[in-house]
This record gives sequence, structure tokens and C-alpha cells, in this order.
Amino acid sequence: MATAGARKRRRTGARKKVRAARATTARTPLRAGTTSRDVAQLAGVSRSAVSRTFTPDASVSEATRRKVLAAAAELGYQPNVLARSLITDRSRLIGLVMGEWQNPFYATMLRLLSEKLQRREYQLMLLTATPEDDVAGAVRRLLQYRAEAILMVSCTPDPALAQSCVRDGTRLVVVNRDTGAMPVTNVSTDNARIGRDVAQLLLQAGYRRIGVVRGDPNVSVAKARTEAFKATVAASRRARLVLDQTGVVGYAAGREMIRAVLRDGGPRPDAIFCASDLTAIGALDGARLDLGLDVPGQLGIVGLGDAPVASWAPYDLTTVQLPIEPLIDAAVEALLAPATADARRAIVVDSGIVQRSTVRGPRR
Repeated sequence: MATAGARKRRRTGARKKVRAARATTARTPLRAGTTSRDVAQLAGVSRSAVSRTFTPDASVSEATRRKVLAAAAELGYQPNVLARSLITDRSRLIGLVMGEWQNPFYATMLRLLSEKLQRREYQLMLLTATPEDDVAGAVRRLLQYRAEAILMVSCTPDPALAQSCVRDGTRLVVVNRDTGAMPVTNVSTDNARIGRDVAQLLLQAGYRRIGVVRGDPNVSVAKARTEAFKATVAASRRARLVLDQTGVVGYAAGREMIRAVLRDGGPRPDAIFCASDLTAIGALDGARLDLGLDVPGQLGIVGLGDAPVASWAPYDLTTVQLPIEPLIDAAVEALLAPATADARRAIVVDSGIVQRSTVRGPRR
């Protein structure tokens, strides 16, 4: 057993090493890093105690933890996370594959996801995947970095790749995409219900020539939402669909779309449902500023997402609120679920309409 004098000599030696290293730093641009052995000597604890202090969920007493952190701060020590991952066989990395950035919904989602994972001692590794062909390559790169789980937003994995992730023990979670029978966790809103609810809102407000405007017509969730919307309009026998336009994404495209539609001499919609708030706001500016229309009197407009800009006074857009935080909470729990949890399941999060001033009140 080490005597008090021996422990004091070790701590003194550690401090001398730091002073010498600092002096070397003043003369040269590089110096050898402080090691866990130096921290252990200064704190008067074992190296394993240092390791446990910097390992999430490891068992270490509060007194030992305080001593180790104080010594690490004095020495300027930072644990080597990469080296630790080789020992523990856990990277504590969560991969994120993003297929779209135009909608501000996704920037908010990224911030929330990163914050919630960091609170759980996980780090987020982001890769973009545009066009869809890049999705497989992005997932493979994340597997090479030993990501413990992968979240996919606005893109869908290849079925064979999903099976490969299951065999590798990497959990896949997909947000708001139809994944069929693939072994992934799907976190989404009820898109068919959104379509029905928006159609009912417009019908009850007395609109009779209705349009729907969206981006990629092949996205499964958009198809489900649109088909439910169109079916509800048709079933009402009070209104008809006069516009079904695809490939319209973003503010500029929305503004140009409404100018073209209302000037081409065809049936003029008196209400439109846009698949994003930015598209809807573009249509709103086009209708009011370019064409001088009364919104909502001559034209009702509904967006999707409830981005912060939707509530700004110049727009005050009626929209569908996509519950970002509940979606992210559900996704995080699925990403960090035990390996024994069912890989294939569906989690549906409720959404609702935020009624503002771009749709008339109900007609009686």
C-alpha cells in the first residue's frame, strides 16, 4: 500500500510534468498529451477510476468523480473517445441521413435531435443524401464509423440495406416515410388523417373549387395525404378538385405557381392546400401582392409544418402543425432502444390544424 508520502511525491511529479509540458509548448507548436495516468497520480486514484469517471453510466463515487475532474481540469486532460470506443466496442455515435433541407422544419428537427442526444451522452453524425441514390452510400459510411443507430429523415433505405443493418445490429429509424415491411422503426404522423382534416376545413368554410400543390409525387406519405384529401373533396358532392400540381417546392415556386394558375384561363381554385409552409407563403404573396386578391375571401390557403414564419403577422398562415418535438422524442427513444426491442414497428404522433387568417371561418 502506498504511503501518504509516496502519493504526495506522485502528485508533485505530475504537476512538474505539466509545468514542463507548458514550458515546451511555449517553445514548440506541439506537445505530448496528458494521459489518464497523470490524472490518476494527481487525483490519488487508480487509472480505472479515471476511466469510469469519463465513461457514461459507469459506477464511480461522487468524491472520486470530483477529484478526477479537478485533476483533469488542472492538467488540461481530455479523454480519448476514439480509443475508449475501441475498448468498449461502443461508439456512442448516432447517424443522421437527411434528404431535404429547403423546409425550415428540418433545421428545427436537427437542433432538437442534437440537443436531446447530447443530454444522453451521444453524438450526432450528419450526412446528406441528395438525390435518393446517395442514401445507400450515406448509410454505408455511417456503418463504417460504427454508428450505433441511424435516423433517416425525408429519405428511405433500400430494403437490402435495411436487412444488412439488422444483421449488423444497427437500428434504423425512419421519420415520416412509408417503409412497408422493412425491419425499421417508422415514426410518423397520420398523413391520411391530415388530408381529410384539411379538406373538411376548406369544405366547412364554403370553398368549392379546391386545389392541392405538392413537391415529389412519388413520396409515399405525400401520396397518402393527397389521396385522402382528394377523396374527401370528391365524397362531399359540394366541391370539386380543379388543381393537382406537383413539383412545386419552396417560396419562389409557390409564388410563380399561383400567378400561372390564376392567369392561364382555366378553372380558378378558390382554395389550395400546399405541402409546405414556404410554398404556401409564396402562393400567399403571389395572390396578394402580384394579383391583388383578397385572402381568404377570394382564395383560401393552407400550409403544412407550422414553421415559425407561418405565425408572422404579414402571413398569419393557417397550417397543419407537424409536432416536431414529439416526433423527435419518439425517434430518440427508438434509436436508443435495447437491441432486444422489435426492430419493425410503427409509431404515430398526433398532429393538428392551426387556424389563422388565410382560411375563412365555417359557413352555416
